[in-house]
Amino acid sequence: MSGQNPGSPLVLSYKGADPDRELLDWARAGWLGGVVLFKDNCVEESALRAAIALLRDASPHPLHVMIDEEGGRVRRLPDAPESMLDLRSYEGRSVDDVAHGYEAVARRLRALGIDTLLAPVVDIGDPAADWLRSRTLSDSPAGVALMARAVVAALQSTGVNCCAKHFPGTGHVRLDPHLGPVVGEISHQQWHTHEAVPFRAAIDAGVPMILVGHQIMKGFGEILPACLSRRIVDDFLRSQLRFRGLVLTDDLAMGATSRTFPIEESLRLALEATCDLVLICNDRELQRRAVTTWQETIGSTSRSSA
Repeated sequence: MSGQNPGSPLVLSYKGADPDRELLDWARAGWLGGVVLFKDNCVEESALRAAIALLRDASPHPLHVMIDEEGGRVRRLPDAPESMLDLRSYEGRSVDDVAHGYEAVARRLRALGIDTLLAPVVDIGDPAADWLRSRTLSDSPAGVALMARAVVAALQSTGVNCCAKHFPGTGHVRLDPHLGPVVGEISHQQWHTHEAVPFRAAIDAGVPMILVGHQIMKGFGEILPACLSRRIVDDFLRSQLRFRGLVLTDDLAMGATSRTFPIEESLRLALEATCDLVLICNDRELQRRAVTTWQETIGSTSRSSA
């Protein structure tokens, strides 16, 4: 094993304004593929720029620097005129309003050195899924698809990557996956005519990244969370919808997966499912175990090819 990782899938997080020594060591060794920023990393903008520059300088390969700046209650940066409202507040207005709002957010991210906006949410709203509904634009597939096209096109023009989420659609899921395992009951046919519609629109508009959620698509006959299922990621997203960009898992420290699968197994399954990037946030012990597992994976690959 060389001690250098030419392309780690691990996207991790850290606490506070400054990246800690352990994370920087992982970056220097090449074990870090990217970081996800949270509110406590973003208290002061000049400190944030310095932290991002420090991480990029430490890594031997380019890092993805990501943030959930959706708007409304899912925001990490300090309040500013560019801050978005929650998506539901734009319902009934022109989708250009949403697109222009995200375009302003993206320009702010670019000035800070952040290359990836983990938005837009293209799930379709459902009154029974109140944990998510305010983060969705509409309960209509056509309405969300129209927004997806406009927002992806606007964000692509800024040079900031955007990420449509949460494939294959989470709006129908009744429970919050942060808390524990969640199940999607819709059939394959229902999915094609409903949940898949905005994802097709985002793909057609050239979205470069799609984040896959935790829901177990029971109506498909699936038994694994979507982000750990090769059938969902490779067969449905890559083959059926012909997506050619990067596939991200949702945060594997969330209860939907972490309460059911050891992180070592989740990481293995996500990579076997053909996910490109694996998010593990706000749990340093899980991150350590994932880094060790990735090191062992690279070492095993190196030995088998020797």
